[in-house]
Amino acid sequence: MITIGMEEEVQIVDVHGQLVPHDFAAGLAEFGTPEGLMDKELHQCVIELKTRICNSVPELVTALRTLRAQAACKTAAQGQQILIAGIHPTAHWQQQQLHEGTNYPHYTRLIDEYQDVARSAFSFGMHLHLGFDVTAPKMAIMNRLRHVLPEVLALSASSPFFEGRDTGLHSWRHSLLDRYPRMGTPDSFDDEQDYHAHVHRLRQLGCLGEDQGLWQDIRLHHRYGTLEVRVMDAHPDLDRIGLIATLLKWEAETLLLELNAGHQSQVWSRACIDENKWRARRHGLRAQWIEWDRDDVCSSAVHFERWWSRIAFRAANASERGYWERQLADALDEGTFAEALRQRAQADADWPTTLQWLAAMACDEPPVLQRAGGWR
Repeated sequence: MITIGMEEEVQIVDVHGQLVPHDFAAGLAEFGTPEGLMDKELHQCVIELKTRICNSVPELVTALRTLRAQAACKTAAQGQQILIAGIHPTAHWQQQQLHEGTNYPHYTRLIDEYQDVARSAFSFGMHLHLGFDVTAPKMAIMNRLRHVLPEVLALSASSPFFEGRDTGLHSWRHSLLDRYPRMGTPDSFDDEQDYHAHVHRLRQLGCLGEDQGLWQDIRLHHRYGTLEVRVMDAHPDLDRIGLIATLLKWEAETLLLELNAGHQSQVWSRACIDENKWRARRHGLRAQWIEWDRDDVCSSAVHFERWWSRIAFRAANASERGYWERQLADALDEGTFAEALRQRAQADADWPTTLQWLAAMACDEPPVLQRAGGWR
């Protein structure tokens, strides 16, 4: 019923695990793949991976695995490697080079408008695109899909450190992103026309460029027409990504069926969703969740079991169901990757060692370069 695709922002680091600028233009022809594309970003230490459109979560994970391997090959050709987490644990934004100047008018406009907000926001996320039939009530789905943004943020949380300091949070990334205007949890909208009218009004008033959309935690994409969930930290574990994609896909399918059957469930306010978003950022999967439909507070074990009970009938796809059955219990038991990173950093007491561990996790099967420039 729903197609999916993912964008993932990966960090480019040197052999010591420190962020470095990457020559994005070099090697593009050599490292192409039908599984998707690679693109540059505002900061030169980033490559954005964009999967092809997929029909199932296993397809998506396979495509992302291939793209990660290609990115590893491309960076290895320049003596670099990739690292995947929501924020680099020790880097300072003042040392990062940008794509700016006459060759990069889009990024130059962003820097001119947002100044140090843009320069300092070298965070790394993953965005899941959900594609629907043209008749689907996308805005009604988006209004309600907002409710589970904190849960998928908690599952992805991987950014406890900033500039070498333990922030005490599981996801510091949103502390950087939420300084932008028009960011965070979106308000609800009556329908797609209402949403597009708001974006058009912002463009007319000079708040957005002609080809710009909103950058919030979930948005109706202004070019693709997909619902793009943008709240998640980048995460090194492909199985965890498969779990997150499964939950979002099943939730969206469940909402679509409910709405088509005339069931109009309550739409939560931005303020209510942000209460759970804070709990996810601060406590990760150890959070106590507020269930606003029943004014109840419960543990992750209870909260996710209730979620599962609601969407379980969408579990006809055995390969997707496996992500839930195998991965969710492990996630609730292990906690966030932020916790694993924090424990590793404390045990190592040596950032170069921890950064090398992080870089080693970026590819579950390290690629082998060939003289012809390909990979196997």
